[in-house]
Amino acid sequence: MGADIVVIGKMITNEPMEYVKDECPDGNLCMRSWWKSVIQVERTVQGTRLAGRITAAVAQHTAMNSRYMKAIRFIILEPIEDPKQRLKLRVDYYLKEASPPQQMFCSSYDPKELGLNTNATYVSQVERPTTYCFELD
Repeated sequence: MGADIVVIGKMITNEPMEYVKDECPDGNLCMRSWWKSVIQVERTVQGTRLAGRITAAVAQHTAMNSRYMKAIRFIILEPIEDPKQRLKLRVDYYLKEASPPQQMFCSSYDPKELGLNTNATYVSQVERPTTYCFELD
């Protein structure tokens, strides 16, 4: 296994792993427990090629907001190296991070000249005219 895997895909489900016992002392409140995410992989960007539906474990406090879950597209997975941990969680990967897409606009006009507020502007002068790409605040 080894290095992280980056995929573009969709999160199908995110539900608690009822079969995994919480790992906090009896009588204490666990702030994180194991959840299983089912992901439909559309393409692998980096790492071992994955395809179809895969499952990954993520330690989280509560259920993901369904709107956020449906928006997720960029996903970072870590293969679970320890066979005992894979058996315990019944998955082959940890879900390290998941992110919805961000929208960036590109124009031949500098957003400052247009009076737009942006956090950062990426400028490309490879072709003419110069291209300015930015996210709106």
